[in-house]
Amino acid sequence: MRENWQKALIGLGLLMLFMGGCEPKQSGVKQLGNLMWGRYQEQIKLSREDAVAKYNYCPTGGCVVRLEEIEIKPQWVKPGDSIVLTTSYTILTPEKVAIPVTISREVRYQGQTVGQVKVTETRNPNGTWENQVNIQLPATAKPGTYSMLVTVTTGYGRAQKNVFVVF
Repeated sequence: MRENWQKALIGLGLLMLFMGGCEPKQSGVKQLGNLMWGRYQEQIKLSREDAVAKYNYCPTGGCVVRLEEIEIKPQWVKPGDSIVLTTSYTILTPEKVAIPVTISREVRYQGQTVGQVKVTETRNPNGTWENQVNIQLPATAKPGTYSMLVTVTTGYGRAQKNVFVVF
């Protein structure tokens, strides 16, 4: 059953891409501090209607900004490796319009920021979104546990989560 559901979503995504309605967004590569932040790509995972059903959302209850999941692959890396950071988040508002969204990512080591914060600014309609960014780690990175603080901010609210990666 899950396989059929996944095939249906892929088919819907391809149809939306073909019709030009929901093309993945992308950006270029940027050097921020010691980290090389690669291109990002963003695409919708659940439509507004599907997200409303999943969370039993009622517009009279206000707005929802929810950070669903943060995933780093691989979780064990060595200096100079690349990682992929995937952020899934949901936005639901009574107005059913696209709103500005800011996603910031900060890498910390022993409580200190390593490099600078990577910010992605976009404008998305209601639904659940997935944002991926590639990060090139410096060859001079010290071994240890690093934390990645991810924040999703809109005019309606903000959500934060931490995830860890080990060098």
